[in-house]
Amino acid sequence: MISINYIENKLSNQIKTPNVAEKAGVLIPIIQNTQGELHLLFQIRSAQLKWQPNDICFPGGRMEEQDKTPIDTALRETQEELGVDAKTIKVCGQLPPFISPLGLKIYPIIGHLTCLEFNLNQDEVADVFTVPIEWFMANPPTKSTMQTAFKPADDFPFHLVKNRSRNWQKHAQHEVHFYHYQQYTIWGLTAKIVQSFITMIR
Repeated sequence: MISINYIENKLSNQIKTPNVAEKAGVLIPIIQNTQGELHLLFQIRSAQLKWQPNDICFPGGRMEEQDKTPIDTALRETQEELGVDAKTIKVCGQLPPFISPLGLKIYPIIGHLTCLEFNLNQDEVADVFTVPIEWFMANPPTKSTMQTAFKPADDFPFHLVKNRSRNWQKHAQHEVHFYHYQQYTIWGLTAKIVQSFITMIR
């Protein structure tokens, strides 16, 4: 007979602290050009990546076990992706976390890059570019809506679940932001993080 002690022993190794798998850190990199103007630096994801190839984003990624905080994650990922020494990044603060449509909790960290010599990880980053912060101040994003939906697979046992539709069913929707700067389109979660940053400093 199964006992409560048996169940507790089976589940004891399932307790994990903390769960870093559901957290991520991204850096909002600020650089200063030769004219003293502040820019945000963006990277273009490699076309070889399976997830969001060619998209524009900030450096960052999921937390790993060695990361004590999302700041550690953002600095580590920036060093890995842009090839800059994390010690040359001055952390200025952070924004409230965002929840991605997939449920990932993302912590945006604001950092001033004092070294502008990059050694891009070509497996992940195709190129980088910058946008003046003043441009974002003067140009609000355009907005649209993204819907998420679900649909049962062809082998779904409809005979076991009555009144289940075979068609796509709307699950949720969320607002999507777009910034159009020169030939670049900054959109999605990255654009929402930019807007949050601009709102904070305005």
